[in-house]
Amino acid sequence: MKPRNLNEKLKTIERKHTNFSFGGKYSFILTFGLITFLLYLFICVAPAITSISYGFFDVSSGTIDQKIFVGYENYKTILSDPIFWKSLGNDGLIILGKEVIIVVLSVFFAVAMTKFGLNKKEVGVYRFILYMPAILSIVFIVYFWDNFFDGNYGLFAKMLGTDDIAFKSEYAIPIITFVASWCGIGYFMIILISSIGNIPESLYEAARLDGANQFTQLFRVTLPQVKPQIIFLIVNIISTSLAGNMNLVLPFYGVSNEKTLVMGTYVYYYANNKNMLGFSNAAAVLLMIISFVVCYTLNNTLTKEEKK
Repeated sequence: MKPRNLNEKLKTIERKHTNFSFGGKYSFILTFGLITFLLYLFICVAPAITSISYGFFDVSSGTIDQKIFVGYENYKTILSDPIFWKSLGNDGLIILGKEVIIVVLSVFFAVAMTKFGLNKKEVGVYRFILYMPAILSIVFIVYFWDNFFDGNYGLFAKMLGTDDIAFKSEYAIPIITFVASWCGIGYFMIILISSIGNIPESLYEAARLDGANQFTQLFRVTLPQVKPQIIFLIVNIISTSLAGNMNLVLPFYGVSNEKTLVMGTYVYYYANNKNMLGFSNAAAVLLMIISFVVCYTLNNTLTKEEKK
């Protein structure tokens, strides 16, 4: 029996489409989602569970078969270790510096690329130059900046007119903060450029009609419209830095200097130099917990107004 009117015909088509989608949904999940989920379990969840379990054991011998259950002893020792808190404090200083430098400069460069009247060729060149540090090899980055800040023959030391050999060790945290920020600005700038490009031009036209200059437009139109992306920047910097700061600290300074220890190198030191696998896994678990709590709290705080 044919549908008697247009509404019935549309309902029939919608019902057929729904039935097709219902069947196709599970096929898609089985084909793609299951494989991805299993990989996620294998790569992320299983190592995390293993690390949590090892944190309750003394595996100082380096062989898992000889582990001794010690309960919360590893965690108590870590929390009473002043070096642990020193490492966490160094991470905090680096993250704070990265937040200020990356967020401010990413916003500045993104606005400059989209609102300063540059042509497409100029924007393409500047975007490539600023994004290049994000794709450079860590080997090249460390080699270049290690020589740049060298106290004996580095260009920075010559610019300051000093030959202090302890230059890099005395200013370790500022140097790591600077280099890490230099690597991250381009990536976050690209995200902001895309977001700013999606802001309706009518908002800027209305602001100009009200007499708003470029500076006022930035704070009244641009920043409010890209607030979700800026929140993403802030949270992402924290989540990637707590464990990722060691990627620069380790090749620059190693793990022998307590002044330059961060949480990542703290875990690395006790796992590889001290052969205390249970202790280092407990430290890694604490790092994971701290990272989750800080990011979750900060994200909820910054997005509180949007949720209302």
